[in-house]
Amino acid sequence: MIKYLKKSLKDEKVQKLDDYEDDCWINVIDPSHKEIDHLVEKFDLDKNNLASGLDPHEIPRVDFIGEDTYIYIKIPPKHLGRNLSTFLIVIKDKFILTLAKHELGSVRDILYDESGHFYTTQKMKFLLHLLSLNNADFESRTLEIVRNVETRTNLTRELSEKDINNLIRYEYILNSFVSSYSYTNFMYNKIIHRLGFFEKDKDILEELIIDTEEGENICKTSLKNISNIRNYSIITLTSKLNRLISTLTVLTVFLSVIAAVSGIYGMNVAVPFQSHPDAFFGIVIFTIITCVGFMMYLKKKKIL
Repeated sequence: MIKYLKKSLKDEKVQKLDDYEDDCWINVIDPSHKEIDHLVEKFDLDKNNLASGLDPHEIPRVDFIGEDTYIYIKIPPKHLGRNLSTFLIVIKDKFILTLAKHELGSVRDILYDESGHFYTTQKMKFLLHLLSLNNADFESRTLEIVRNVETRTNLTRELSEKDINNLIRYEYILNSFVSSYSYTNFMYNKIIHRLGFFEKDKDILEELIIDTEEGENICKTSLKNISNIRNYSIITLTSKLNRLISTLTVLTVFLSVIAAVSGIYGMNVAVPFQSHPDAFFGIVIFTIITCVGFMMYLKKKKIL
């Protein structure tokens, strides 16, 4: 699907166009092969780069082909647990084009933005508007994950299996965020020197660079917390398992002594004290003393 949109200084809202006009915004969502060929032929775009914009595994980067700029960014999912989406921004002399596999939150925010803080006729400012919205989305998702992690890293309570599974899921998401932050920061540093930003616009981009660095550091700190709580859980579970094994070992020895003594006196052969009237009580007392002595020995050796 290809949409032609435009907003100039005199427009209050984004205008939907029937066809292409200079200084418009071409918004492309899940294009077919025919639509890709149409874009390549009509606007002299690089087909391989457009295909990369639909690749969910593409990393944030920037390609400069002649006078054209292809900027790939990652968009955080609306719901945690889903993968990051790829979003391509193409800057040409006469227009700006965006391409994605699905309609993303940042694009919807722009379409329904009543503030009038962006214009498609000012491509660099529009680019910064897109990047700023995406940074804000990343910051919101990052803080949401960090809050969820903090609620599950309380060492004063025992973690449930559900808590551990959630921490593993958050660890995966945070690792993907760290990778995206790192590549995005590298991409920002490239475009700030190559594209024609005004000094005021450069200040905005430098703030975005600082935001990505802070977001990356927050993710790394949260990952360390997850690693620490996972190690703590492993140590706790190992300690419980060792105590359980020790208890079962003592119980096994205890039952083995009883089984051995009762087995000997249960055989159809002559045994000592079999005719004594208090033989049963003597055997029980002997068995108890033997087991208690064995338990005291284990405690002394700090095995139990």
